Amino acid sequence: MPMPTAPGLEFVARLRVTVAPAVPLGPVDGGQRVMIPITGGTVAGPRLSGVVLPGGADWATRRADGTSRVWARYALRLEDGTVLGVTNAGIVGAAIAGRREGRTRCEFEAPDGPHGWLRDAMILGVLTLGPEAPDCVMLAFWRVV
Repeated sequence: MPMPTAPGLEFVARLRVTVAPAVPLGPVDGGQRVMIPITGGTVAGPRLSGVVLPGGADWATRRADGTSRVWARYALRLEDGTVLGVTNAGIVGAAIAGRREGRTRCEFEAPDGPHGWLRDAMILGVLTLGPEAPDCVMLAFWRVV
């Protein structure tokens, strides 16, 4: 049987998500749970452009080895007025030279119409945290094609 074609990636958007200081919630699942409020941000890319709405949060578990399991729930308002629900989950590695990077899988809630394709899309993300912007999380999303 021949090997199937490897999937490709299509760039969707880059998000700059502003956050408030983490709220400690205590021990859970082999680490310390924190809730990180999402206060806003921007979305820019060839497939999505708009803003990150305030009011979401990342419920992260910080582990003793420096890694974190992240689970964020928030909303985007696109330039055409469409509001999308977003759930983004994954693992962020330990800091290297003050910078942390992780991989996520993103799921969208989208209405019928021009953004309905997001409901069935497999979206992978790269999450970056760095000392140059301590109140921001940078995300880049790609659709698996």
